[in-house]
Amino acid sequence: MLNDHRSLRFWILFSILLLSGITALAQAKSGVSSTRDRPDDPLNRDPARPNAYDMEYSRLGSKTEMESLLKSGNAAREAKPPRYADAEKAYLRAIEINPKESRAYLGLGSTYAGQNRVKETIEAFKKAIELNPKLAEAHYNLAMVYWATNQKEDALKHYEKLQELNQNMAKKFKEHMDKH
Repeated sequence: MLNDHRSLRFWILFSILLLSGITALAQAKSGVSSTRDRPDDPLNRDPARPNAYDMEYSRLGSKTEMESLLKSGNAAREAKPPRYADAEKAYLRAIEINPKESRAYLGLGSTYAGQNRVKETIEAFKKAIELNPKLAEAHYNLAMVYWATNQKEDALKHYEKLQELNQNMAKKFKEHMDKH
């Protein structure tokens, strides 16, 4: 009787395996995916097609790299003497990683301003404001550039916006206007 139970278990197990194999084969032929074909399955995924975990990990890595690049760009720009080429390179790399990072455009604009590259300065500050309209420092810097290049009307528009965003910066710009 013991042998009959073992024999019965064997045939049941064999039938289950055979049935699951036939089912998997039928699913494969019909295009129905099994649980082994899930894109989130770490053992069976295509590395060329990242899943949610990979994308989140990549985003966090990029965020860390972004902060490092911004810090590096700021340090190069503020060095004595300024290392504008290094700063520009860091900011452009940050923009490459995340084209929507307004701080990278702000730093790039300041780098261009330090080199008297007026057209590029204005473009960079405008892009920073486009991405983050409440970035007071970009409005202040753009107002200063406009004022310095005798575009008073444009400078006053950014001064008005600055009054809404940051009273201290608005006051500082007003003092500059009164002196010049």
